[in-house]
Amino acid sequence: MNDPTIVRKLEALLDAIGSLKGFSNPDSVAYQIKNPLLIKSFARPGKHNIDGEGRRIFESSQAGYKACWFDLDIKTRGESRAGLKPDDKLSNLLRVFGLTERLGQQQVVKFLRRALLDETISLDTPLTYFRH
Repeated sequence: MNDPTIVRKLEALLDAIGSLKGFSNPDSVAYQIKNPLLIKSFARPGKHNIDGEGRRIFESSQAGYKACWFDLDIKTRGESRAGLKPDDKLSNLLRVFGLTERLGQQQVVKFLRRALLDETISLDTPLTYFRH
């Protein structure tokens, strides 16, 4: 079973990015395709249901959330194709998800500080933080 601390931190991270992607807004693409992080499929063609931009379309929010959680899990472990390492900064992870503007990145930090009750979280926080 997964460490509850890791689950909680990854869940907060997923919620923070998903919030910025508009997952709670029923008019957003993220909500419509049930994909909180707008993750893309890199599987062989036809394996996953995708939209015109290669983003995975899920049958339910639960399925999308689970796949996005798994994606964050492997990225924070440094085991994804994104090339991230566990000692990379939170800002590097956010860039992988297309969050390159400072304002959006700061919104994620503020969300995480509130969700995890930790004012030390910053854009320089290493991904290892989400593993402990």
